[in-house]
Amino acid sequence: MTPSSLELLHRFHPYCARFPSEIVEAALEQYSKPGDSVFDPFCGSGTTLVAGLVKKRKVVGVDIDPLAVMISEVKCTPLAPEQYAAWRDQFTAQLVRDFGRLTQAWRPRPPPRPGTVWSFGSLKLSVPTWRELNHWFPPQAIAALSTIAGAAHRCRELHSERVALVSLSASIIAKWPHTLSYAMDVDHTRPHRRVQRFTLDRILTTYLRRLDRSIACLGRLYDAYRDVGALQTALDAPPVVARHDAREPLSAIADGSQALVVTSPPYFNAVDYPRAHRLSVCWMNGYAPADLASRQRYVGLRYAGKFDAAAWLQAHPEVSRVLPTPLLDCAPLARRLCAFFADLEAVLIQTWRVLRPGGHALFVIANNVIKGERLRSHAVLAELAQTLGFVAVETTTRAIAGLRRRFPVGPFGFNGPMTHEHLVVLRKPCP
Repeated sequence: MTPSSLELLHRFHPYCARFPSEIVEAALEQYSKPGDSVFDPFCGSGTTLVAGLVKKRKVVGVDIDPLAVMISEVKCTPLAPEQYAAWRDQFTAQLVRDFGRLTQAWRPRPPPRPGTVWSFGSLKLSVPTWRELNHWFPPQAIAALSTIAGAAHRCRELHSERVALVSLSASIIAKWPHTLSYAMDVDHTRPHRRVQRFTLDRILTTYLRRLDRSIACLGRLYDAYRDVGALQTALDAPPVVARHDAREPLSAIADGSQALVVTSPPYFNAVDYPRAHRLSVCWMNGYAPADLASRQRYVGLRYAGKFDAAAWLQAHPEVSRVLPTPLLDCAPLARRLCAFFADLEAVLIQTWRVLRPGGHALFVIANNVIKGERLRSHAVLAELAQTLGFVAVETTTRAIAGLRRRFPVGPFGFNGPMTHEHLVVLRKPCP
């Protein structure tokens, strides 16, 4: 399978700032061999994991974001196309019956209270507990999306439930006006509210179209894994995809077990995943809305608190020489910046721990503009890595193809569209 065709199989669910498959495939070819294990500590929607499986590598991916983990899970464990076809027929028939009952019993009524059960005749709908629900969804959409979510939760197999829920998420986190919410620019993570009209028929049709797109891509992923013999590799060493903080050790990954780490870490004060994803994840069971909205554990977003920037900079003089002086002169901003790079340092420490001697790490990161100053994050990352003992193999600059990656623009971190990214390659030296 060519890189371009592999790239197409990721597009059934949008994901902000996802990096292209060809970067991962080139790194896999150069720095690993079939049977090696590859780790992505910020796996996002699974770009590294899918490329690794296609190249017959063992894969391990973690992410702190619950939606990212769910998307990556379904991509790593797809079913055969004929299995999806049989399930799709049954699931669609159930949805048609439920929507028929909802349409028959529907009468205009006030918005529901979040966290309650909404009754339409014999149809009992669990309304998400998110307090902003009625701001972003009108009553008819809430009823329809609750109907879809309820049918998904009744699926007998966990994988089928996840495919149904990921398709529901893709219906909500979509470009305006095709989204099933009042949120514009949700993939830019700071949505604006704009009212549009929904009907039950439109919502069901939009969802089923997304479901078919998900099933088609996942079926082709299954064929891709089968064609290269990766299905047996996955059976021998099942992919590890977990919700986990990349700054902390993961017991499932042994020290020195990974041949390669490929990842794209978050940007400073830019991509607000929890704010965007709560629009869709609130419909999925098992995740509390308060947890989804929290930024306290997200690298690049978390509150720095009483982090001692002066002490950290004193211990990292190499970083002081790279960061723009105007940014360091602003104490609150300096505190947040240093806390961000301290978080990346913690990720580098875990990268060192899991890499085998002679193993490589590829970090894909671009520079954003803060208060008119360009933040050279790739240079800071390289300096921190060398301080920890990594060998800096190379840093290359790569043009970002138009429309290939979406980033937030404006006053929130990025000043205009990003045009280039940096590929920082590190090596853990042999003893």
